[in-house]
Amino acid sequence: MASTNTRKEKAAKRDGPAGNRVTSGRVVDWDDAARLLAAGLSHREVCELAGCTLPQLQAKMARSPAFREAVARHREEGPGEPAVMHDRLRRLVYTHLERLARSGNLRVLLWIADKLKLVQPLDKAAPELELQSILENLSEEEFAQFEALGRK
Repeated sequence: MASTNTRKEKAAKRDGPAGNRVTSGRVVDWDDAARLLAAGLSHREVCELAGCTLPQLQAKMARSPAFREAVARHREEGPGEPAVMHDRLRRLVYTHLERLARSGNLRVLLWIADKLKLVQPLDKAAPELELQSILENLSEEEFAQFEALGRK
């Protein structure tokens, strides 16, 4: 009887609250994993996006009738309402991008920086520096004409 309690205690520590297995500091959302499987993603893609390992996903599929039923239910339901699907996809993309950025994936970091306009190419100087450079290269006569434009 002691071995049964020990196994249950180990499973409780491993699986976290409500049976959601904790993997590298993250709780696996098995309903999202079921939804991804139902959408046709490969097991490796589901593991990558859901934050579980391939053996964990395979064990869940083999040992959990409730998980298999959730996959079947999501297949029958289809993608759902567009707004809900959009929200799910956005959350999924953010999670995936955040994980890739944290891992130091340079390509992803550069893409994010470009999309958020965090970095300018070297050949494009800041507008204020460009104007300052133009003004410094004006002759005294040209500069006087420029200042006269502001007085009109």
